[in-house]
Amino acid sequence: MFFEFLQQGFFHILDIGALDHLLFLLVLGIVYDVSQWKKLLWVLTAFTVAHSLSLALSILNIINVNSQLVEFLIPLTILITCIENFIYQTPKKYNVILAGGFGLIHGLGFSNSLKELFMGMDINLFQTLLPFNIGIELAQILFMSILIFLLHYFNKLKLIAYCKLVRIVSAFVAVQSIVWLFTRFTNIN
Repeated sequence: MFFEFLQQGFFHILDIGALDHLLFLLVLGIVYDVSQWKKLLWVLTAFTVAHSLSLALSILNIINVNSQLVEFLIPLTILITCIENFIYQTPKKYNVILAGGFGLIHGLGFSNSLKELFMGMDINLFQTLLPFNIGIELAQILFMSILIFLLHYFNKLKLIAYCKLVRIVSAFVAVQSIVWLFTRFTNIN
Protein backbone atom coordinates (compact mmCIF):
# COMPACT_ATOMS: atom_id res chain seq x y z
CA MET A 1 0.00 0.00 0.00
CA PHE A 2 2.87 2.42 0.83
CA PHE A 3 4.47 2.02 -2.60
CA GLU A 4 1.10 2.35 -4.35
CA PHE A 5 0.43 5.76 -2.75
CA LEU A 6 4.04 6.85 -3.29
CA GLN A 7 3.62 6.06 -6.97
CA GLN A 8 0.26 7.85 -7.12
CA GLY A 9 1.78 10.97 -5.56
CA PHE A 10 4.75 10.87 -7.94
CA PHE A 11 2.63 10.59 -11.08
CA HIS A 12 -0.02 12.98 -9.77
CA ILE A 13 2.48 15.86 -9.99
CA LEU A 14 3.51 14.89 -13.52
CA ASP A 15 -0.10 14.80 -14.74
CA ILE A 16 -1.36 17.60 -17.01
CA GLY A 17 -3.86 18.43 -14.25
CA ALA A 18 -0.93 19.56 -12.11
CA LEU A 19 0.40 21.93 -14.77
CA ASP A 20 -0.20 24.93 -12.51
CA HIS A 21 2.01 23.34 -9.86
CA LEU A 22 4.79 22.58 -12.34
CA LEU A 23 4.65 26.09 -13.80
CA PHE A 24 4.95 27.50 -10.29
CA LEU A 25 8.04 25.37 -9.70
CA LEU A 26 9.42 26.51 -13.05
CA VAL A 27 9.15 30.22 -12.27
CA LEU A 28 10.30 29.66 -8.70
CA GLY A 29 13.43 27.82 -9.80
CA ILE A 30 14.37 29.57 -13.03
CA VAL A 31 16.22 32.38 -11.22
CA TYR A 32 18.68 29.91 -9.66
CA ASP A 33 21.88 28.79 -11.32
CA VAL A 34 23.42 25.38 -10.71
CA SER A 35 25.99 27.05 -8.45
CA GLN A 36 23.09 28.22 -6.24
CA TRP A 37 21.64 24.76 -5.73
CA LYS A 38 21.91 25.03 -1.93
CA LYS A 39 19.80 28.19 -1.91
CA LEU A 40 17.27 26.55 -4.19
CA LEU A 41 17.22 23.53 -1.90
CA TRP A 42 16.26 25.78 1.04
CA VAL A 43 13.50 27.37 -1.01
CA LEU A 44 12.16 23.97 -2.07
CA THR A 45 12.39 22.70 1.50
CA ALA A 46 10.34 25.66 2.74
CA PHE A 47 7.79 25.01 0.00
CA THR A 48 7.72 21.28 0.79
CA VAL A 49 7.32 21.68 4.55
CA ALA A 50 4.51 24.21 4.16
CA HIS A 51 2.92 22.17 1.37
CA SER A 52 3.03 19.01 3.50
CA LEU A 53 1.64 20.78 6.55
CA SER A 54 -1.38 22.31 4.83
CA LEU A 55 -2.01 19.09 2.90
CA ALA A 56 -2.08 17.04 6.11
CA LEU A 57 -4.20 19.57 8.03
CA SER A 58 -6.74 19.67 5.23
CA ILE A 59 -6.88 15.92 4.65
CA LEU A 60 -7.39 15.34 8.37
CA ASN A 61 -10.18 17.99 8.31
CA ILE A 62 -8.41 20.14 10.87
CA ILE A 63 -8.75 23.08 8.49
CA ASN A 64 -11.31 23.52 5.75
CA VAL A 65 -10.95 26.15 3.06
CA ASN A 66 -13.16 26.96 0.10
CA SER A 67 -11.63 24.85 -2.68
CA GLN A 68 -12.62 27.33 -5.41
CA LEU A 69 -10.82 30.09 -3.53
CA VAL A 70 -7.70 27.94 -3.23
CA GLU A 71 -7.84 27.12 -6.95
CA PHE A 72 -7.99 30.87 -7.62
CA LEU A 73 -5.09 31.63 -5.27
CA ILE A 74 -2.76 29.09 -6.92
CA PRO A 75 -2.39 31.02 -10.20
CA LEU A 76 -2.11 34.20 -8.15
CA THR A 77 1.00 32.72 -6.47
CA ILE A 78 2.34 31.94 -9.93
CA LEU A 79 1.67 35.46 -11.20
CA ILE A 80 3.32 37.05 -8.15
CA THR A 81 6.40 34.89 -8.68
CA CYS A 82 6.49 35.85 -12.37
CA ILE A 83 6.28 39.54 -11.50
CA GLU A 84 9.12 39.16 -9.02
CA ASN A 85 11.18 37.41 -11.72
CA PHE A 86 10.51 40.29 -14.08
CA ILE A 87 11.74 42.80 -11.54
CA TYR A 88 14.80 40.97 -10.19
CA GLN A 89 15.80 37.94 -12.36
CA THR A 90 17.93 36.75 -9.42
CA PRO A 91 17.03 35.01 -6.18
CA LYS A 92 16.26 37.08 -3.09
CA LYS A 93 16.70 36.07 0.54
CA TYR A 94 12.97 36.29 1.20
CA ASN A 95 12.28 33.64 -1.48
CA VAL A 96 12.33 31.04 1.31
CA ILE A 97 9.49 32.83 3.13
CA LEU A 98 7.60 33.42 -0.11
CA ALA A 99 7.93 29.76 -1.10
CA GLY A 100 6.75 28.64 2.33
CA GLY A 101 3.69 30.87 2.22
CA PHE A 102 2.85 29.79 -1.30
CA GLY A 103 3.46 26.16 -0.31
CA LEU A 104 0.59 26.43 2.18
CA ILE A 105 -1.75 27.42 -0.66
CA HIS A 106 -0.51 24.74 -3.06
CA GLY A 107 -0.84 22.07 -0.36
CA LEU A 108 -4.47 23.02 0.13
CA GLY A 109 -4.94 22.69 -3.63
CA PHE A 110 -3.53 19.16 -3.64
CA SER A 111 -5.68 18.22 -0.67
CA ASN A 112 -8.79 18.53 -2.84
CA SER A 113 -7.44 15.96 -5.29
CA LEU A 114 -6.27 13.75 -2.48
CA LYS A 115 -9.64 13.83 -0.74
CA GLU A 116 -11.21 12.51 -3.95
CA LEU A 117 -8.56 9.79 -4.17
CA PHE A 118 -9.07 8.78 -0.52
CA MET A 119 -12.87 8.89 -0.69
CA GLY A 120 -14.30 6.05 1.36
CA MET A 121 -10.89 5.06 2.74
CA ASP A 122 -9.48 5.32 6.20
CA ILE A 123 -6.70 7.86 6.06
CA ASN A 124 -3.61 6.50 7.70
CA LEU A 125 -0.84 9.06 7.98
CA PHE A 126 1.93 6.52 7.47
CA GLN A 127 0.34 4.24 4.86
CA THR A 128 -1.50 6.71 2.64
CA LEU A 129 -0.78 10.39 3.29
CA LEU A 130 2.97 10.16 3.93
CA PRO A 131 3.80 8.05 0.85
CA PHE A 132 1.56 10.18 -1.37
CA ASN A 133 3.32 13.32 -0.17
CA ILE A 134 6.76 11.72 -0.54
CA GLY A 135 5.82 10.80 -4.11
CA ILE A 136 4.85 14.41 -4.83
CA GLU A 137 8.13 15.67 -3.37
CA LEU A 138 10.22 13.13 -5.31
CA ALA A 139 8.55 14.24 -8.55
CA GLN A 140 9.20 17.88 -7.65
CA ILE A 141 12.88 17.15 -6.97
CA LEU A 142 13.17 15.30 -10.27
CA PHE A 143 11.46 18.14 -12.16
CA MET A 144 13.61 20.83 -10.53
CA SER A 145 16.82 18.86 -11.05
CA ILE A 146 16.11 18.43 -14.76
CA LEU A 147 15.07 22.08 -15.03
CA ILE A 148 18.15 23.54 -13.38
CA PHE A 149 20.56 21.39 -15.38
CA LEU A 150 18.79 22.16 -18.68
CA LEU A 151 18.88 25.85 -17.87
CA HIS A 152 22.56 25.59 -16.94
CA TYR A 153 23.45 24.03 -20.30
CA PHE A 154 21.20 26.45 -22.18
CA ASN A 155 23.00 29.30 -20.45
CA LYS A 156 26.36 27.85 -21.52
CA LEU A 157 25.26 28.06 -25.16
CA LYS A 158 25.04 31.85 -24.77
CA LEU A 159 22.12 32.08 -27.21
CA ILE A 160 20.37 34.67 -25.06
CA ALA A 161 21.26 36.54 -21.89
CA TYR A 162 20.02 34.56 -18.90
CA CYS A 163 18.10 37.52 -17.47
CA LYS A 164 16.19 37.75 -20.76
CA LEU A 165 15.40 34.04 -20.62
CA VAL A 166 14.02 34.47 -17.10
CA ARG A 167 11.81 37.30 -18.33
CA ILE A 168 10.61 35.42 -21.43
CA VAL A 169 9.71 32.28 -19.50
CA SER A 170 8.09 34.34 -16.73
CA ALA A 171 6.06 36.28 -19.31
CA PHE A 172 4.65 33.11 -20.89
CA VAL A 173 3.84 31.62 -17.51
CA ALA A 174 2.31 34.92 -16.35
CA VAL A 175 -0.05 34.94 -19.33
CA GLN A 176 -1.19 31.39 -18.51
CA SER A 177 -1.65 32.28 -14.84
CA ILE A 178 -3.78 35.30 -15.80
CA VAL A 179 -5.97 33.03 -17.94
CA TRP A 180 -6.38 30.69 -14.97
CA LEU A 181 -7.14 33.62 -12.67
CA PHE A 182 -10.00 34.79 -14.88
CA THR A 183 -11.44 31.34 -15.46
CA ARG A 184 -11.18 30.32 -11.82
CA PHE A 185 -12.52 33.64 -10.52
CA THR A 186 -15.90 32.86 -12.05
CA ASN A 187 -16.03 29.60 -10.07
CA ILE A 188 -15.60 31.16 -6.62
CA ASN A 189 -18.77 30.82 -4.53
